[in-house]
Formats: sequence, structure tokens, C-alpha cells
Amino acid sequence: MSATEYTTPVSVTDGPIVRTVDVNKWFDDRHILTDVSLEIARGEVVVLVGPSGAGKTTFLRTLNRLEQIESGEIYINGERIGETVRENGRSVPISEKALAKQRSNIGFVFQHFNLFPHMTVLENIWHSPVRVKGEKKTVAVAYAKELLERVGLSDKADARPRSLSGGQQQRVAIARALAMRPALMLFDEPTSALDPEMVGEVLQVMKDLAAAGMTMIVVSHEMGFTREVADRVVVMDAGTIIEQGDPELVFTNPSHDRTRQFLSKIL
Repeated sequence: MSATEYTTPVSVTDGPIVRTVDVNKWFDDRHILTDVSLEIARGEVVVLVGPSGAGKTTFLRTLNRLEQIESGEIYINGERIGETVRENGRSVPISEKALAKQRSNIGFVFQHFNLFPHMTVLENIWHSPVRVKGEKKTVAVAYAKELLERVGLSDKADARPRSLSGGQQQRVAIARALAMRPALMLFDEPTSALDPEMVGEVLQVMKDLAAAGMTMIVVSHEMGFTREVADRVVVMDAGTIIEQGDPELVFTNPSHDRTRQFLSKIL
């Protein structure tokens, strides 16, 4: 795929596409995220790794406010997500309509596919651009067909999700997220619910996206994919970032004891 094959919005800032500042998240008395600060450049592929319970998925979900945060700041494309700051310096939540508009610029692919079972594959893809963004149906349908071809499922346009394999459903889910023409794609362990023989087809679509210049943040335990595609690996443990860097360097010469312990169990 060429870098022009996926239509993404024009950048609104030359700075990092993602910037988080001291993000904190609690679940009852559990401190899930502690002062998480991270910057991600445009076109960068970042993979979050770490043991179960490290806070990876929670952090990913805070980026489009599927999870609310107790404190900190999150900026996507230079825009503060979920909040606005008044003249007195106090931050207040934005409206649900305004938040929906912000989310429309952030694609999210979940572990489980969350496709609409009563819609065809094609309808699943063009529905949100029309309903959420007000795109003309003819335009949305045409782009949905292009995306289906690019994920290798043009022959499944009229099928229902239940008739597809897990790998096929996840590829449809990726196409559905891309249909919104997001500036950023988030993937939460997109292959964890798949049978082993279906993992490769989903990872190939993600590799094509990376080659096309899509900014991606991926929670994954697929270390081969991480080595091949990631520009940076970020290691999390107990709700904090403990180390980050080039995947090969982190995997072969980790600087943190906890990273060494984690990698010894999966590599």
C-alpha cells in the first residue's frame, strides 16, 4: 500500500499528535494510572507492552475518554480531549456532542469486534461516517468499498458479521475505524481473541497501515509484530511507564529489572 491509500485529515499542528501530561486514573481505591506522560509523533507506531494489570488498556481508553481521568491532560492533534479550560484556569468537561466530534478523529479497534450484527459488512463500515460525520452516503459507501478491498474482503460486502471468521471480523472492524478517516488509530490487543491461524491476516493489515504512515498506538503481546513494525516500544508496569525505546534495544538490553522479568516470560 502507498501512503496515499488511506485518507486522513490535514494536521492541525506540527507538534506531537498525542501528548499526555501526568495522567492519573483510579478505580475505587486502586491507582490504575500514575502520572503517565507520553508524546507520540505523527506517523509513529508505538506498541505498549507489559504484564497483565499494568494499565495499558486503561491508558489507551483514556485517550478518547472511554475512561475518564482524575487528573492530568490529554491532547490529540493539539486539542485537549474531553475538557476545556476556562479563563480562571479551571477545566470543565465538554458536551457529549463535542466529545463525539473529537472521538471521530480517533479510530479504536477492540479485542472483540463489536460489529453491528443486524447490518451487512458494508453497512457496518459506512454507517458511522454518515450518522456521526454527516458524510454523503454515496461518498461513504464508495470509500467503504475501497477499504474492504484493501483489507482483502471485497467479496464479503453483503455478508453478515456472524458468517465471518474472527480474523475477517477484525479486519472489518479495522476498515470501519478507518472509514472515519482518523488521524490516529488505537488497537487494544486486536489479535488476542483470534485463533492462532487467523492472527497473521490481521497483523498484515496493521503492517500495511504502518507502511502507509498511519499513527498507531497498539497494546499487544505480539513481539514479532512489535520488532518488525514499531518505531518505539513503551513498557508499562503498575500504572506507570518504566522504560521506552527502540524495540530491539529494549528487548535485547532492557534497563529495568521489571522489564527483564516480563520479557523473560514471553520471549
